[in-house]
Amino acid sequence: MPKNQTIIFEGKQERLDIFITNHYENYSRSLIQNLIKGGAVKVNGKQRKPSWPLEDGDIVEITWPQTSSSFNLKDIIIAETKDFFVINKPAGLLVHPQSSAWEETPEVLDNTEETLVSAVLKAGIKNFENPPRAGLVHRLDRETSGIMLIAKNEDFQIAASQMFAERQMHKTYNAICCGDIADNEGIIDVPIGRVAGGKIKASALGRSAITEYKVIKRAGGFCFMELYPKTGRTNQLRVHMSWLGYPVLGDWLYKGAKAPRLMLHARKLEFKHPFTGRKLCFEALPPQDFMLAWQKAEKGAI
Repeated sequence: MPKNQTIIFEGKQERLDIFITNHYENYSRSLIQNLIKGGAVKVNGKQRKPSWPLEDGDIVEITWPQTSSSFNLKDIIIAETKDFFVINKPAGLLVHPQSSAWEETPEVLDNTEETLVSAVLKAGIKNFENPPRAGLVHRLDRETSGIMLIAKNEDFQIAASQMFAERQMHKTYNAICCGDIADNEGIIDVPIGRVAGGKIKASALGRSAITEYKVIKRAGGFCFMELYPKTGRTNQLRVHMSWLGYPVLGDWLYKGAKAPRLMLHARKLEFKHPFTGRKLCFEALPPQDFMLAWQKAEKGAI
């Protein structure tokens, strides 16, 4: 997609945001509205609101934002084979754009914020055959750090995705949770689903969700945890810990105490290679910001 484009509007009166969305069908209306509000769109040389009524002959100028890489993907790769590679995702990195248009039209990636997917497609990974969804077989929230597995080819992607679905991928997370949990370990078996308003939470109408947990350390009214999700529901660990009454530190959505970011880290992934049967284990220790938060908890400084 060129950085700058000019379109002449022809026809009957139409809203600016609707006109651009119809012209670029692979871009969501919310993305277009944000571009307009951010000053990236002008009508006859002037900035206008998304609702501005275009008239026949109006000149619409669009300055598409261009992503720039703030990190080198190869710096976060911790293991690589001919079928897949494993990364240690930093907190704050979005895995893929919120709009699903990128799956059919990768050019969308050039006009949104940098994501893991855009970095993968630009990195020039050896033997990367550009499978569907850029090789993704699972995801992490933007503010969650840690281990992610990415397929290099479609055969491995299909096999690994099936293993996730069949609970053959064994995951271990670290979390700092608010409060002094009564039991040292336990199992949370509570369904999770979307409720009115779109929020994901514990609900009898939701899908089965199971999390095992263990307290590793206690300090200052917080617990350093190991969490073992046995299912893979969206926001599962965050919802379950909040339901238990001990939300993850920094989880503003589920009422965790304030912190620089969500203190949740995907520490370990264990599985058998679907083609060779070889047992594999990949691990990444919690990053510095995570451990600094725990040190503050130990000092009673949170």
